This record gives sequence, structure tokens and C-alpha cells, in this order.
Amino acid sequence: MVFDLLPRIGLKPKDYLLKILLPAIIISIVLTIIGIVFFKGFILYLYLLLPIIILSSAIIYPYIVLDSQKNKINERLHIFITKFGTLSITDLNRKDLLKILSEETEELGELAKESNKLYVLTDKWGRSLAEACRFLSQRTPSSEFADFLDRLAYALDSGEELKEFLIKEQDIVMDDYAAFYKRWLYSLDMYKELYVSAMTSVAFFLAFSILVPFLLPYDFVFMATISLFTFFGIELLILIIIKNSIIFDRLWHTGEKPTDTDKKLKKWLIISIILTIILLSFLIWTKFIIGLSPFCRIPYMILIALGFTPLAIVGIITSKEENKVKRKEFVFPDFLRSLGDSVSAKGGGMVESLEYLSNHDFGPLTENIKRLYKRLALNIDSNKSWRFFGYESCSYLIQLFSDIFSRCIYFGGDPKIAANIISNNFRKIVQLRKSKYQTVQQFIGIIYGLGGGLALALFASLGVAKMINEIYSSLSIPETVVQILHVIPIQSSGLLEYIIFGTLIVYSAISGILIKILDGGHKYAALLHFVIILWICAIVAYVTKLLVSQVLGASVPIY
Repeated sequence: MVFDLLPRIGLKPKDYLLKILLPAIIISIVLTIIGIVFFKGFILYLYLLLPIIILSSAIIYPYIVLDSQKNKINERLHIFITKFGTLSITDLNRKDLLKILSEETEELGELAKESNKLYVLTDKWGRSLAEACRFLSQRTPSSEFADFLDRLAYALDSGEELKEFLIKEQDIVMDDYAAFYKRWLYSLDMYKELYVSAMTSVAFFLAFSILVPFLLPYDFVFMATISLFTFFGIELLILIIIKNSIIFDRLWHTGEKPTDTDKKLKKWLIISIILTIILLSFLIWTKFIIGLSPFCRIPYMILIALGFTPLAIVGIITSKEENKVKRKEFVFPDFLRSLGDSVSAKGGGMVESLEYLSNHDFGPLTENIKRLYKRLALNIDSNKSWRFFGYESCSYLIQLFSDIFSRCIYFGGDPKIAANIISNNFRKIVQLRKSKYQTVQQFIGIIYGLGGGLALALFASLGVAKMINEIYSSLSIPETVVQILHVIPIQSSGLLEYIIFGTLIVYSAISGILIKILDGGHKYAALLHFVIILWICAIVAYVTKLLVSQVLGASVPIY
């Protein structure tokens, strides 16, 4: 039942009835009355879908929230088990350990709330940790987390030490996370099919809207405008669906203060925008206002794509920085394992070990290691030094796991054990990310191909529409036939073409954003994909227009 789920999502039955279900019922009734009064026939049935959707959403709201909480728990399991395992080998008692986990809301999300429940049960209600785990396992929405709590309860009841259990549990929970991650990768294939199907349907709809004014009394520009907004809405809807379905797996750091790399990227973003504004304004002015040769002979599709090309500068630089961050993540486990072994062998000499390791080559991470050594050598604040190390690496994973390592050492943990736990889990996450990047690359190829296909379909349909328009305009058609056939005014054909190309620009922009949402990278890199897709659309559109005008014999200029 719906009401049985409310305590699990932290919602009181009274709040659910008064704030969600009752308003949905009232709105649905009002919309139904409005529909019955003002609409009839097919339009009425179509309109009545709106109150049905609103009421259904209110009814299934607890299920939606529960599923969302489950995914939010599963997507942070790797962070939780690593932090829990490393902190368990310190001098902290169980209550302090749970309190620390409950305060990590930014890194653990829903798992911080679950940890807070365990803390309240043990600290406020006087329950043992085993009883609290068993109680929470029956109420948490994640089956993976519930299984972990049950295993923890059994281990504690049998007298096993918490840290021994958590060290052995690392591989089990990481395997659960890997299975969850791979299920999400498989779901990306479904999103590929969804995206291809949606874009194919939209391309057919757009092509049909170009030709339908020959059969129905609608203006071509009006139909093209409606199609543009429909296309924008569908693209935005798909973007929202995919964004809300992907798991949390970001690449870039989350530091409050911008690093040198962030400042460099922002500088290049400003330069790229200024160059784009200058170049695009110059090209539009020379072609459409003063007609300066040779710019006036450049096809407007190529001209627009050329005007937006400077945006690729910041996109290329950002992509290079992303690749550098990925290489840093690849060598970070080796660095941390070497550091843990060295510190353990030297009996706690962190600064001496870092001085020794800073002379070794760890690729792009070497410079960050040298800065870390210099900060720790000042002996001011070791936690801040490690935090700056994570920020300056620009990697969210390095930022997160280096902070876990530093806190473990701060609370008296064994650096060798902590480094082994973190490096093993880190390596598994990096391997999973490789599979994700490969899947995203396939998705990028599909998006690029759909851009060319969309341009081909739209401009081929436009060429056919222009040919039919010229044929009708050159014939003496009886008045009765004129009432059936609707001929596009020649002065609106150019505007119609610009609207269609505007659709391709919208597709390029949203697709660039979608790609960066999928791979979790820096948002500035979306500009590179935007420019590439726009160039593909522009070239295909121009070539299609050229071929259609020659094959069908249309006398419309090709630029």
C-alpha cells in the first residue's frame, strides 16, 4: 500500500494527504470541468489526459521517491564503504564513527541520512549497533545496503571486530556497486534506442510539417515555428529524463575556490565568447547587410557554423585538461599505495616519504605531489594540505579519496592499511569508468550521425516543397483546385529555411550538453561537441540543398 511506504521516505500520512494528494485531486477535478465545458470530441479526450497524469503522479509519488532514494544510496556505496572501512581502523569508537558518517552529506548523500539513523538508534535510543543495523535493514530502500547491514549485524553478534569485518567487506560491497554500475551502463543502451527513436520520429514530424501546408490550410512559417518549439520540447524532455536517470559519477572537482586550471579555462571561455561574437557579427554584417564579396557568396549554413567555431577553442582546451585528469586518476592508486608502504616502513614519516616520492615520475600527478610535499613540510595544517592536493588535481575522485586518507591518518589509522583499501577501491572505480567512457563514445557517434540525418531529412523535404511550390506557381490552376492546394508565398521561403536551420542549431546545443551529462565531465567541453555537430549539420544541409536543387531542377539559389 502507498501509506506503508510513507515512513520509509520520511513523509507523514497527513502531509501526503494535504500537500500532495488533495491538491492533485482538486486540480484534476477543476481541469476536468474546464475540459468538459470548453472542448469536445478528440480534443476533449486528449485534454483529459492531463488531469489523469496529475492524479496518477500524486498516487505513485511515494514509489517514485523510494526508487530515487534507492538509486542515490547505491550510487554512493563505493564512497561509503571506503570511508567506513578506513575510519574503522582509527581510534574512533563506533558512535563517533557513525556521527562522522552522518555529517558527510555532500559526499554520501542519502547514505549520510541512513548513517544518522544508525547514530540516533545507538546514541539516543540506547540500541546496540547490531540491533540498529537489523532494524534499518528492514526499512532502507536499497537491497544492496540492506544486505550489508544484515551481514554487519550478524558479524557483530558473533563477536567479530568492526574493523576486521569492514576490511573483509570491501570487495563484497564494491562488487555490489560494480553490478549496479554495469546495470546502469546497460540502461544507456536503452537510452540510445530511445534517443534514436525519438529523433527519427521528430525528423519525420518536421519533414511532414514542411509538406502538410500543401494539403491543409496552414501557413508554412507557422508550421515550421510550431515544429521548432515541439522539437525543442522533446529534446529538452529527453535531456531531463536522461539527466535524472544517470548515476552520480562526476569527473571534475567540487572545490569552492577556483584552481589555476579553473581560472585558465574561464579565461579561454571569455576569449572564445568574445571571438565568437566578433566573428559572427562580422560575417552576418558582410553577407546580409553590405553584401561584401567574397563573404556574400558563402552559404549561410557554413557562415553560421564558421561564426560559432571559436567556441571550440575552450572546448578543445577543456578536453585536454579532462584527459590529463583521467591520467592523474590512473596513477593515483599507485602513488597512494607507495606512500602507505613508505610511511609504514619509516614509522610515520609522511613528509620524508613524500619528499622521496616527489622525485619519482607519476605523470601529470607529479607536480601536485611536489606541491603537497611543500605544504606538509610547512607543518601548518595537514588536512588542508591534502584538501588542496585534491582540488588542484581537478579530479573529484582524487579530491574525495585523498581526503579520506588524510582523515584516517589524522585519527590515528594505519597508513598502509588505509592506502591499500583506498587504492584497491579506487582502481576498481577507474576500471568501471573506462567502460562508461567507451559506451559514451558510442553514444556520441550516434548523436553525430543523427545530426547529419536530421539535416538531410529537413533540407530534402524543403527542396521538395520548393519544387512543388514552383510547379504550382507556374501553372494556371482553376479556382476550385486553388482552394484545395495551398501555395507558399515566395517571400517566406527564406524565413522558412532559416527556421529549419535554427532547429539544427538547437539540436547541436542540446546534444552537446547531453554528451557532457553522460560522461560527467566539465561543462565547457560541451562547446566542442556543439561546434562539431553544427558543422556536420551545416555541411550536410548545404550539400543536400545543392543536390536537391540540381536533381529536382529547382531554380532557387544555393546560397
